[in-house]
Amino acid sequence: MRETPIFNKTPIIILTSQDTMIDRTRAKLAGATDFLAKPSEAAVLLQMLNNLLLH
Repeated sequence: MRETPIFNKTPIIILTSQDTMIDRTRAKLAGATDFLAKPSEAAVLLQMLNNLLLH
């Protein structure tokens, strides 16, 4: 998605059950803005979205 100009500034959150340092690194290399491991708490997701939308 990052290679498409219209999405270059769009926040991308990776949501996955794979939560290792390798998975987090792969997500960043793929262009993810942030990473969230499942199961996640609603409050954590809402805070993450709030931070991304305000910046």
